[in-house]
Amino acid sequence: MHLFTDGSKSKSTDPPYTPAFVAVKFLDIGLTTTYFFIAGLLAAKVYDSLYALVQTQTPIDWKHYPLLPFTLDILANFFFIAIVAYLLRNLIGMIPYPLDGVAGFQHRRLKELGGGTVLLFIIFIFQTDLTEKVSIYADRVLGITKTTKKADIDIELAEPDT
Repeated sequence: MHLFTDGSKSKSTDPPYTPAFVAVKFLDIGLTTTYFFIAGLLAAKVYDSLYALVQTQTPIDWKHYPLLPFTLDILANFFFIAIVAYLLRNLIGMIPYPLDGVAGFQHRRLKELGGGTVLLFIIFIFQTDLTEKVSIYADRVLGITKTTKKADIDIELAEPDT
């Protein structure tokens, strides 16, 4: 059995897992992940800008906001994030890979194109308003509070002996 096979018998149309094939595949995975990361950052920025336009000008106290509209607000956020991620994932899938066909590698068969996990994570994590709302919601509904504390670290740099 080869090191880079999944253990199943390969079809006659599958290319062999040569070192060149694996290298081209790893490069494609890295490039695709980079596309997802950049698209996620851009989508988060655009989404935050658009969401700020529709929010009311007065700050909302989410800790005391009625639970049903609060839940619907969070679900609406995730609904639109999922749609944006779907569109971006399909757009990224259409970007041609410069090494397509090298060593028998086919970009369109890359499983990571269908995932978009990095994309969703980046879009979510860089929306401070949404992450704060989810944290407040988790505390109100499930009793899950943030336990992250800033570490008290005193570091003294010693002068080198000369």
